[in-house]
Formats: sequence, structure tokens, C-alpha cells
Amino acid sequence: MAPPIATAKIALTYPIYASDFDPNSNGLLLVGGGGGESRSGVGNKITLIDTTRKQTISEVIDIDLSRDEDSVMSLAVTQSTDSSAIAFAGINSSTADQKAGKNEHLRSFKLQYPPRRKAGSDSVENTGAETGSSNSTTALGRVSLFTPSTAATKEAYQRILRLSPANTDSHYRLGAVATSLEPDGEIVLFDAGQKEPTSQDVRRRIRLEKGQEAGDVDIIAIEREEYLVAYCTDYEVYITRVASSKETAQAEPILVCGTPHPDAFASSKARPKFRSLRFLQPNLLLLLRNKVNRGGAELIVLELPSSRSLGTVVLCKSLHKAIKAATALSVCRLPASVLSENVQNVIGVAGQDNSITILTQDHPQQKPIPSLKFRTHTVLRDVHTNLITSLTFASFRSPAEPAAASPQYIKLASTSIEHTVVVHTLPLTPYPPPSRNRNSTRYVLTPPGRSEATQITFSVLISALMIALGAFFLQAFTEIRGGTPEYLGAKGWLNERVHGWIARPYMFDEAAQSVQVPRFVTQASEAARSEATDTVESIEKGVDSIKIPGVDDLRVPGVEPDPAEGFKSAAAEVVGNVGDKVTQVKDAVQDAGEAAKNTFEQATENVSDKAEKAQRRLGLRNLLAQRSASRAEGSVSSEDFPSDIIVQHDENSKSISADVRDASIVIGDAHKRWEDLEAHERETWKRRLIDAGEWAVEEGEAVLKGVFFQNIALAVGAAVGHGLG
Repeated sequence: MAPPIATAKIALTYPIYASDFDPNSNGLLLVGGGGGESRSGVGNKITLIDTTRKQTISEVIDIDLSRDEDSVMSLAVTQSTDSSAIAFAGINSSTADQKAGKNEHLRSFKLQYPPRRKAGSDSVENTGAETGSSNSTTALGRVSLFTPSTAATKEAYQRILRLSPANTDSHYRLGAVATSLEPDGEIVLFDAGQKEPTSQDVRRRIRLEKGQEAGDVDIIAIEREEYLVAYCTDYEVYITRVASSKETAQAEPILVCGTPHPDAFASSKARPKFRSLRFLQPNLLLLLRNKVNRGGAELIVLELPSSRSLGTVVLCKSLHKAIKAATALSVCRLPASVLSENVQNVIGVAGQDNSITILTQDHPQQKPIPSLKFRTHTVLRDVHTNLITSLTFASFRSPAEPAAASPQYIKLASTSIEHTVVVHTLPLTPYPPPSRNRNSTRYVLTPPGRSEATQITFSVLISALMIALGAFFLQAFTEIRGGTPEYLGAKGWLNERVHGWIARPYMFDEAAQSVQVPRFVTQASEAARSEATDTVESIEKGVDSIKIPGVDDLRVPGVEPDPAEGFKSAAAEVVGNVGDKVTQVKDAVQDAGEAAKNTFEQATENVSDKAEKAQRRLGLRNLLAQRSASRAEGSVSSEDFPSDIIVQHDENSKSISADVRDASIVIGDAHKRWEDLEAHERETWKRRLIDAGEWAVEEGEAVLKGVFFQNIALAVGAAVGHGLG
């Protein structure tokens, strides 16, 4: 988590357009603006603000300017000491002077600092100042550096004023001013080391193409007496070398980046526009570009070429979506005491939503440039209530011994058209953290992250873990839904209630294993078996009831057998009686057999009918599983799967039935195969099958091919006809 950022705010009496810190002190901020040449009652002013304290800021010097001239549109502090400072300001002359061809747009002032006071307990450094007045300020000079305007309406003004970074070894600084609202844009480079610049101090003029103007300019020293200047128009970025001496030949600007034209057939011809730029180091340029139609803003790091060629984009980052367009850019360089150490740049971007995004970016001080990365430190939201007009970082000089120094800070100031100035104090951290074995070599706002190799290794491991977890859960899900054989035993992880809801058997198993016999079929089979058993038992009892006659049964009552003749006649009569008994037994056995046969045939017929009806009512999903199992063994034949599947819908009960019938019965208008259905008919049947639980979208439509479905149009017509009848 980022350390807390202290915020101080002050409201002035005029709209503010420009700001700059004292290059030698982060406790003094110069701001300027005003109401312009008008009678609105809002004056034009320059104000020096004491930003020493973290929680409160106050006015030190208030400079009243003429109300007959324009407001302060650009501002910079060029030189400073402990007691005074020299400042340049962009202020247009009066309208009358401009019409007369005289516009002294560059002004210089000397500000005499009030006596210093001791800093309070919450001060950043021991540099406070007591409140003074405009009597502490002296107007040094005014000059016109631009080529006189040839436009009929004199609306041009000095929108941009930029100076090269301050150098403790020399007072020389190269300055740049650029026009705005001028038909022929111009950039003028001049010697900013002079307290009162004149036209003799101009080092170079850069004329832009007709209709173009500079969006921003930045300067960096590359040698003791040579500078690299970068500027951008709406769609192009240029660099050029400029020497401090007038006698040195100047090279032409080099195009290093451009926004290509859209395709000739594109509906919109709009292109992203460059808004601002800053040097990170001599071979790295930071660009701020707004996307088309307020679609956002992006930061681009451009590696500059060593020859006359286009630069290389090494890093690009889109800012958060709340920023539809960026309005200001500022960069603070946090140097390192060792050349081999990286340098961290702190980047501030203001958006149209009145937010400020603070990012950091580390890079080596020498080539080659490795892969770079932006790190978002924080986003300060609703800093002002209206448009942010300027954004300025105070320069930072690292103490000689970071480990023994007091806590260090950098300050970020922003101004608004709503008269407000806000200063944020950002705490810095020594890096590497001091210890017994090593000392810190630099200060950073955001500690650098892991090395690139470590980051890549960590990302690969996390990706592999996520893939493994995804495969594991996918395998478990497909097992539960019956898509694969059971390897993990995922079905056993579910309780009985959940198992009944979502678990399905393996869909490619044998048909006998995949289709469970319905309960009523089992009940019919048991009833038939019980009835047959009862019939057999009754036959056995009938046979047992037949009594075989004995000797006593052969004797005829009242007749005494004659030993010779009478016994023969009696025997014949008895034999006749026995024959009658045997005939009766034979008839009984035959009758019982026929009854048993009829009972078995009836039971078998009932079981067959019930089994056939049960098979037809097994449901579409199970019938499809049988068909799939038959196809898995080879081709579908009449022995494996003899009938087609027919699906019908009952409009009254809103239920779906799936039957197995001979294909010759259904061929006609009453039913259609799945592949012959119209698109809307398929959608209707899909919805019905999903509602009935007979089909799911993930199973695909291929499983339904060859299945006959009830003709929806005929079914609706029949229902309407029945209703009319």
C-alpha cells in the first residue's frame, strides 16, 4: 500500500493558467493567470506561494499586472538564489498595440524573496518565507521574439514557454516559446540565461507547416553546449539539435514518430492527437496522446534513433477508462548516485475528469534499453472542481548520504481555472533499503518490482496451476455428467440428493448397462411369474388327488365271487371301473396342462406388451443412448436397433413422448426427420426437449439426426380444426 499523500489547497482571486517551482527549492511555487484584457473586474496576477508545509500553503508575493493587457498564459522560473528569482512570463500586449504590429509577449520579472523564517514542525525543509507584496517585484523587460503576424485578425499568443533543466554548474539555460492561434506556427529557441532576453539572444527559429502549431516542446542537455529539442504537432513528433552558440550550424528537424492516416475506406478519418511530451533521458521520449472521439488517453515511450530515421515504440499504456482526454503532463526524475543503477521517473497525468494519475517507470541510464514497464502509484480523484490547467513537479536533488538524511519528498502542484492551487507531497523511500551490509544509492517513489525473469517464472507457474485446476474440475464435471468413464470417482463426492439431480451414467457404455428397466416392467414380470407358479401348484394338487384303486376296491358289494367263474366277471367290472378312473385322470391332466399353457401364454403376452410399451416410454435420452451404443459396435442394423425413434408432443399435458416404431408407419407429412425441420421448428423442439430434460445444448444437435419429430404445422392445424369443430 502506498504511503499517505499529504494535500494542501488554496483559493486565489483569479483563474490560473500556468505554474512553475523554484528550481532550487521545492518550497516556493510561482503561479499566474487572470481575467485578461477586460472590464470583468478580475485582475491579471502572478503569485508566489509558500509550499513548505505539507498541510497548508500560503501566498508570499502577489504581483498585480496591467488590466489593459492579456493574462499570464505561460510561466517559468529561470534563475534563483536564496534571496531572489528571475521569472519569465507569456503576456500579450494590449489589443491596440497588437493591431499596430507590436506584441511584446515575453516578459521578465525579478522577485525579491521576503526574509526567511524557521520552518514549523510539519515543514518539509527549513525554508519558510513571510508574506510580502508587489513592492518586492521588479519588471525587468519585455520583448517580441516571434516573427510579426501577417494574419488579418491578431489572435496569436505565447501558449508555450519551456526551459532546459537547471544546471548547478552553469546559469545558461536554453528556452523555447511557441505560438498558438497563428496561421503559420513558429517555435523560437533563445538564450534563457539572460535576465532580459532580446531578439539578439534567439538561437533558432522553427517554422511549422501552414495550419499547424506546436502542441508541446521539451529540451534536454546532451553535451555541455548542445541541446536536444523535441516538439509535437497534432499528428507528428520531431527532434532537432541546437547549440548554445549562434555561429554553430543548425540541423533540420527529424521526424521520429507520426500517426498514420486511416484507411481510405474507413468511415471516420479522425486520428489520435499528441497532447504533450517529455524527455526521460536523451534517447527516451515520453509521449501523451489522446485517442479518437474522446476514447481515452495513452502514454508512449519512444526510443529515439541514432540516425535520421523513425523512433521505436518500446512501451505503451492506456490510462484508466475514466480519463476520456488528458490535459497536462509532468515528469520528475529521481537520479541515482551510481551510473549502473536504474533511474526512476515519476509521471503525472491530468485528465478531463479532474483526476491526476501518478505512475513510475524505471530504466537504466545507459544502453541497451531492456523491456520497460509503467507502474501506477496512485490515482488522485476530484483534485479540482473544474478543468486542470497546469501540472508541475518540483525538481529533486538527492542528498549526498541517503541513509543519514531526513525523510525526502517530491511535490506536485496543479492549478485550475476555478482559482485553486493544490499541492501534493509524495514521500520517497531509500532504495535499496539501508542495512548493515549496504547503503541506499537512490530514492524511489515506488520500490521496483521483481526482476523480469522472476516475474516470467512466477507467471508461468501460476498459469500451469490454473490450467491443471481447470482440467481437474473439467474431468470431474464430465464424469458426473456421464461424458467420460470414471477415473476420479467424482460421483462419489456428491451426496444422494445432489447425485440424483445432476449425475448421469456413462453415455458410451453398453446399452444394457446404460438403460435401466422401469419399475412397472419388473412388477409385470413378477406378477406373471407368480401366476404361473400358482397354476403349476394347482396341477400338482389335482394329480395328487387321484387315488389308485386297491384290491378291496375291486370287490363288488353284495356279490360273493365264485372261485371259478364269478371272480372273472367281477374282475372285468373292476377293470372297467379302473379304466373310467384312468380316463378321468387323463382328462384332468390334459385340462390342467391346457390351462397352464394358456396361463403362461397370456402372462408372456402381457409381459411382452408391457415391455414393448415400456421400451417406447423409456424416454428420448435413453433411446438415443441405445442407438449410440449400437453405432459404437458397428453399423446400425435391424438386429441391433430395428426401429426409428419418434418424438411427439401432447399439447394438453405439455408432455413429450418418445416411441420406437417401424419407419414405414411414420413416413409422410405427420412427422419429419430432424434434418428436415425448419429453423423455427428446431428452436421450438429444442426448447421442449430442454424443458423435459431429454436433451441439453452441450450434447449438440448431431445426436438428434435421424429422429422423427411431430410436424408442428400439422399439429397446430389439427388443434385449430378441432377447436372450430
